[in-house]
Amino acid sequence: MSQFNQPETAGGAPAYVMGYFRSGPNQMHKEEKLHYAYSRDGLHWYELNENRPVFTTSVGEGVLRDPFIAKGADGCWHMVFTIRPRGIHIGYSRSTDLIVWEDERKLPVMQGIDDAKNSWAPEFTYDHGRDQYLLYWASSCGPDLGSSKHYAAWTPDWLTLTEPSLFFDPGYQTIDASLAEHEGKYYMAVKDESVVYDRSVKHPCHNVLAVADRLEGPYTVVPGVRTPDHTEGPEFLKLEGTNRWLLFYDYWSYGKFGMMETTDFREWRELDQDEFRIPYRARHNTVFPVNESELARLLDTYTLLAQYGTPTYAPVRLAAEEADGFLHNAFSLRTMTMQFCPNRLAGTQVLFDEGDGKNGWALRLRDGMLEAAVASEGERIILQTPVQAHAGDTWRHAALSFAEGAVSLYLDGKLAGSVQAGFGIVGPHTGAGGYGGRFGGDAFGDACGADAFDGVIRQVKLYSVPLQEADIAMMIRGR
Repeated sequence: MSQFNQPETAGGAPAYVMGYFRSGPNQMHKEEKLHYAYSRDGLHWYELNENRPVFTTSVGEGVLRDPFIAKGADGCWHMVFTIRPRGIHIGYSRSTDLIVWEDERKLPVMQGIDDAKNSWAPEFTYDHGRDQYLLYWASSCGPDLGSSKHYAAWTPDWLTLTEPSLFFDPGYQTIDASLAEHEGKYYMAVKDESVVYDRSVKHPCHNVLAVADRLEGPYTVVPGVRTPDHTEGPEFLKLEGTNRWLLFYDYWSYGKFGMMETTDFREWRELDQDEFRIPYRARHNTVFPVNESELARLLDTYTLLAQYGTPTYAPVRLAAEEADGFLHNAFSLRTMTMQFCPNRLAGTQVLFDEGDGKNGWALRLRDGMLEAAVASEGERIILQTPVQAHAGDTWRHAALSFAEGAVSLYLDGKLAGSVQAGFGIVGPHTGAGGYGGRFGGDAFGDACGADAFDGVIRQVKLYSVPLQEADIAMMIRGR
C-alpha cells in the first residue's frame, strides 16, 4: 500500500515498482532474494536486472521472503521481510534510492512471547496522527505452527518497538495481511489458512477481506469477498490518478499470479490472465509508486545493457560474427534508442543492425521514412513513419522496442506505430552488428553494401526491457 503521495510522476505518467522473491510451483527452484520489476499501468510488469536478484540479505541465514517496501515519513524506503531461522525476528533494511540497501538488522517483533514459533510476512502502515509506523505480521504461539494469528507493534524510528499485541484473530488461522485505506475505511486482505492445520475444514486456502474504521482495528471480515482457491500473499495497489484498486494474489502451489480490481471495495472483478503480465517465478510481491528520478535511476542501473554516447560519423561495429553472446543471443524483451542528425533524408541509410534477415532487428532511414524491421525464423515485421525534418540541422530521437511480439517504433518520444508479431522471441543470430551502417545481412532482408548513415549518431543505448512511451519521453527530457 502506498503511504505517501508521489508528487512527480515519471515521464508525465505514473510508474510502479514490484519487489518479490522467486520460486516455482510448490516452492521449488527457490531464489529467496529481492527482485524488481516495473510497470506503467500496474498490470504489465517487466523484470529489472533480467530477473536476477538486486539485493541479498546478510540477516539470519540469508533468506529474504515476502518483502514489503514503502517510503517512510523520513523520505527513505523501508523494507521488512521474512527471514530464517524461524522465531521472534523479522528482517529490516532501508534505502534512499532503492538500489543500495543498508542498516540491515533483525527486529525482535515477538520479543517477550516465549512460545512464538515464527514471524512471517510483515508489512507496515504509517499513521500520520501518531507519527509512527504500525508494523504487523503473522505468528504462531504454542507447540507448532498451527495457531497463526496477526500481531502488531508500533515503532517511531525502526529502533524501538512497543510490545506485540494481537492485531487480527477471526477465529481461524491467518497469514499474509495487507492493508489499504479507502474513503475513510481501512481494508485488510488476508489469507484464510485454516485448512492447513484443521482437517475438518473443507475449503482450500484463499484470501478474504476485512474492514475497520481505524488503522489499528478491530477488523471484521466482509462476507462474500474472497480470492480464488489456492491463493495467498494478497497485495493492494492504488492506480495513481484513478479510483481503481488492484489486488494481487499468489497461486503459490501453481507458480502463477492472479489479480482482481475494484473501485469501491464492494464489487470486485477477477482479471483474465491475458490482461496482465507478472515476471516468471515471482512470488509474494510488494508494489508501490515511484517518481521520475527514482525510476530513471532504476532503469539505468538494472536494464541498461550497453551505452555508446560519443558522436560518430561512420559505421561502428559492436559485434563480430559469433555463435552467441552480446548482440547474438535470442531475446523476448528489448529496447534500442539513439539520437541521430542526418545530412540528407534520401536513399537508404542504416541506423542500427543486429542479426540478419532470418533473426534480428534493424532501424534505417529510407527516402524520408524512419523504418524498423524485426525478424524471427524468417518472419518479418516492418514499421515506418515519416521523418519530416530538415536534414543537417536537427537532432532526432528514435527508439524501437520488442515486448514478446509487440513491436513499437518511437520518433522524438512519441509512439509512431506498433504491431503485434506472430512470434514472441527473436531467435539467436550469428552475424556481425552495430550502428551507422549494415554489417552483412540485416533484418530487412538486405545484404548489399553498408548503406552507411550520412550524418551523426550519438547516445545509442540498449535496454533489457521494452521501454514505454513515458519512459522514452522521460529520457529525452533528461538528456
